[in-house]
Amino acid sequence: MRIDNKSEIQYFKLKMEDGQAFINFLKKKFKNTQIINQKYKLLHENEYILFPFVKNQVLIDKVVALVDKEFNFELISKEGIINENYKYRTLQEALKGKLPEKYFDMIPKAYDIVGSIAIIEFDKFNYINNKLINEYKQKIAKAVSDVNKNIKTVYEKKSQIKGKYRLRDLAVLFGDDKSKTIHKENDCFFKLDVKNTYFSPRLVFERRRIASSEIKENELIIDMFAGVGTFSIQIAKNNNVKIYAFDINPNAYEYLKKNVELNTSLKGEISPNNMDVKDLLKPKNQLGHLLKNKADRIIMNLPEDSIKFIDVACSLMKESEGTLHFYQFSEKPNPIEKTLENLEKELSSFNWEIKSMINSKIVKHYSPKAELVVIDSKIKALKKERT
Repeated sequence: MRIDNKSEIQYFKLKMEDGQAFINFLKKKFKNTQIINQKYKLLHENEYILFPFVKNQVLIDKVVALVDKEFNFELISKEGIINENYKYRTLQEALKGKLPEKYFDMIPKAYDIVGSIAIIEFDKFNYINNKLINEYKQKIAKAVSDVNKNIKTVYEKKSQIKGKYRLRDLAVLFGDDKSKTIHKENDCFFKLDVKNTYFSPRLVFERRRIASSEIKENELIIDMFAGVGTFSIQIAKNNNVKIYAFDINPNAYEYLKKNVELNTSLKGEISPNNMDVKDLLKPKNQLGHLLKNKADRIIMNLPEDSIKFIDVACSLMKESEGTLHFYQFSEKPNPIEKTLENLEKELSSFNWEIKSMINSKIVKHYSPKAELVVIDSKIKALKKERT
């Protein structure tokens, strides 16, 4: 046996005809322990095959001790050839040797994936005084693509959501600056542009929950802040209903129309509208008159400002009873109680009340001080006293 220390990658070199027996031997002796380094390709030299081994000298020594009694082989070192099909399991694995390990605990633990695009936020890195920080960010962005083979572009989130269209500033770190993509969620497809429309993949389970809830045949539903149609389309896929979907952002409206056409197997009907829902309250608004007190269900997914549109919801909901899905960012502690209190107070100011509670919960963590809360309830108009 000869050991050549030219390179950090060590290979077991043995006759091609012994290759399968060698693999079977490793599986039998080491069972679930990873021996072959799948990050690198197997190499062939004439009648020999070279198996790249994991970078663990203690483990290699154990293998050598056992294999030496069974096979004729050489343990050699040489430059490895990366296996293009290898999928890294974590960002840390993909960044090993490429990023100083003292920064590993600063690597973002989560990032958003929207179709072929990833959006990542660097909270901790932005406080480091190092000229190489942008280079490190680019390496992390490349690692995101290495871990997720479908990712072609990685953006850094440079601002929080802002403005009436709920957009954020993005800067490309990896790949081409192509912000348009198609995102698949719960068997539905959504075309969108991450730069000029709002979309959060983190509400995937919430949208599934609403779409799978007890929705009756032929309900009239109003999606007050529809975006590119994520709630509306998933509801219409499962239910024979009529949905009026509104969004003030003209770009979101255009994608909403495209997504209704893209998802061809909808049971329900969706009517897209590019409008500020406050306009429905104007005396001359024909659609507002058409929908007045007609809705069986209303979705209010504008957590920053939903409370400011309760007057619209009361104008559109059936006075006898309707289902309201109300979303709000509420501060800790007791965010659910605060959300419910705000909702009840605002409904009361328009002579409405919560008839019964269906569900209340924290949908997701929003910030160190606040949570995203949903209140599902049956609401009704209070009877007006005669004068």
